[in-house]
Amino acid sequence: MVIASAAPNDAMEDTASSFMATRDRLSEFLIQATLIESYHSFIRHAKSYPFASQESLQPGVSTASFEHPFQRSALILVVDGALPANLRKHIRFRRANELNGENLSRLAPEIARDVELPDGLTMSDAEFPALLDRLLDSDYALLLQRSGEASPIALSHMHVKVERLTDNAVRVLARDFGYIRRTLYESGEAHAEMLERKYFEYFGFAANASGRKCAAAMAAQLLGADVFRFAVFATCQEDCRLTMLDDSETVTHHLLLPVKTKTLRALGAENLKNYVIAGKSGGTGESVVCYRARFRRTAAAQPPAPGSAARLDSGLEAAWLEITDQAILPLPGHSAPALPYDWVGADRATG
Repeated sequence: MVIASAAPNDAMEDTASSFMATRDRLSEFLIQATLIESYHSFIRHAKSYPFASQESLQPGVSTASFEHPFQRSALILVVDGALPANLRKHIRFRRANELNGENLSRLAPEIARDVELPDGLTMSDAEFPALLDRLLDSDYALLLQRSGEASPIALSHMHVKVERLTDNAVRVLARDFGYIRRTLYESGEAHAEMLERKYFEYFGFAANASGRKCAAAMAAQLLGADVFRFAVFATCQEDCRLTMLDDSETVTHHLLLPVKTKTLRALGAENLKNYVIAGKSGGTGESVVCYRARFRRTAAAQPPAPGSAARLDSGLEAAWLEITDQAILPLPGHSAPALPYDWVGADRATG
């Protein structure tokens, strides 16, 4: 008797679909945990929520470096497969920070006292949301990966450090894109500083990015060179937004906005409860919603064609990201369509 087995293409599709499902569920989880819950924390403490301006979404702008204490931070790396061992030099995942009972007791004893940790914790486990929510507030990054080709994506490591010299990261990107030949400073310090600003713009961050944003950019760069499918999620206290970087040429930002009720209805919101976060802000008639903006990398932020002439510095003056999609999203757990909403191009007076 011949037993039929899944074709390789079917297995690849199953792996890809399970990865995308995990990525989308994590995105929804983080919208709730780091954006919506942070908003409620601001309100509980009688603090004004620092809503973003339209200008702040323009690629390459610098932002205020003030850290809002009521905004939750997070940094999560998700890999469709096992993280290659050669990345250990820069992404510190080792036995000492594997997610197990012994390490959890040592690294986060206040969490270990409250949880019974199962082996290979996946998003399907009942304990996953509560534990992930607790671990978000710990330092460094969390790592999700597969232990084997057919294994589910599991939370494997905590306290994952992403360590790389900024100069080295910028040099590699600039060299690959043809803006330098060998060294970062070969055309002077001012040129190197411009390359560093464009480096962070490439990953959707402000020119003065630091902390988790810097780590997220470096992690995405390292994973992009060695991993077929991945996602990096970062939420920071400076800009109160959730950024997702993955193996595509797209950068995705999520943030909260006040929008007039009449605007929501005009956009097609039949049931406002599917979109409006409990609590009002910005005056009568405005509600807080979750907004998503997707950016695509431009030709100036791509490797040159083989055999092409030396890259001109005019590519450093051009935008490296262009907005391709804007929408108001349904709240996590709500089944409703995303509402296309051109906030960046809209007149502010219309909300």
